[in-house]
Amino acid sequence: MDGAFDSISSHGGWGFIIQDDHGTMVKAGACDKKFLMNPLHAELFACLVGVRMAASMGLSRVILETDATLVKAVVEGDEYRLSAWGGIITQLRLLLMSEFSSFSICVCPRLCNSVADALAAYGSYALSMWDDVPLFVEGLVASDYAAANE
Repeated sequence: MDGAFDSISSHGGWGFIIQDDHGTMVKAGACDKKFLMNPLHAELFACLVGVRMAASMGLSRVILETDATLVKAVVEGDEYRLSAWGGIITQLRLLLMSEFSSFSICVCPRLCNSVADALAAYGSYALSMWDDVPLFVEGLVASDYAAANE
């Protein structure tokens, strides 16, 4: 998952891609989000939406991949529990603990997150959900997969 944020308008977008254990895309989504506070807010919202979709699909195990180290720290730690993002963090934690038999959060290089990045940018302008790889990210899916397996 990835979030996009424009500091001038406080508007952004989110994007996620759900892949199976072979790296094949099974679901992707993107949408705009208004009234964001900062990039972390956009990233956490993207994470929450992606996790909700994985739960609605009945998946039992999930590995969250983000290019934002702070997202991993915030979700795994307690330092931001009482922050402005505390509600999103609490929702995300409860969803992960109640809906999945196992979960982990991994920080991956931005190079391996280009699909989610492109979806977040696209989401800044339109709501979309896909069950097949969208044409505009087709090449990025292969590129991310190859970069992750190096």
